[in-house]
Amino acid sequence: MMLRSALFALVLAGCTAPAPPQVQHSDTGCDLKVEFASIGAGIDRAVLENVDALLSSDKGVSTVGRERWGREGEITLCVATPSEADAARLFGQVKALFPAMTEKPLRVETHAGQRYQAPAKPP
Repeated sequence: MMLRSALFALVLAGCTAPAPPQVQHSDTGCDLKVEFASIGAGIDRAVLENVDALLSSDKGVSTVGRERWGREGEITLCVATPSEADAARLFGQVKALFPAMTEKPLRVETHAGQRYQAPAKPP
């Protein structure tokens, strides 16, 4: 009887609460995606620094992945958020950090379909 009670206690001790639901991502795997591209002159590093500062201090950010993909500093930030509301709020905040017009392509989008690309300066 004692052996049975001990085994039962071990089984119960091994039981844990179910893991919290995982953040749902789009096909790209990002709740919020911020792209910094270049057309022969590097990326807008000042905007990247401002976006990094925003994301690193925001409680609505779970993780930030960084995918480097070009020779001139091109990078895509892949942001995981706890909720769509966080992604939507961050979308607006990141968009506000973009200049009114730019020579260096900047884009932000959410998995829910919000998209914005900073307008290019005319040649």
